[in-house]
Amino acid sequence: MRIIFSYVINFNEVALKTSEEDYNKVKFTSEKSQIIQEIAKFLHEIIRIPELAIKGITYKALTEWQIKNDKTIMEITEMPIGKRLNVVKEIFNIGKKIMKGMLRDPNDESEIMIDIAFEKAFKYFLEYFNRNCI
Repeated sequence: MRIIFSYVINFNEVALKTSEEDYNKVKFTSEKSQIIQEIAKFLHEIIRIPELAIKGITYKALTEWQIKNDKTIMEITEMPIGKRLNVVKEIFNIGKKIMKGMLRDPNDESEIMIDIAFEKAFKYFLEYFNRNCI
């Protein structure tokens, strides 16, 4: 059973549009595209912004993690399962930070809604990972 939130989160429209444009410039492998698509779809159910913007946020989070750790996304697949899941959690946290930075009027309620959305999306990712990768 899903709980439906009625709280509206106001995002900076220019930041969302930029995120969409950035995503459109990137080419992913079919596997990476599929997981980004699934996570974006799930996040979209909770946070009503365009899926393309969510995909752009995901792309930015992946890029920031790669730069911070001087590793490629492909190197994640070579890591032991525990380390790989920790990396994915780091990427989710980066995405959450990016999304919070796109708020038009940051406030506690909006930030809490984003926290909840990303925790639920990470849980969904764990379920997806368990079904498809182990």
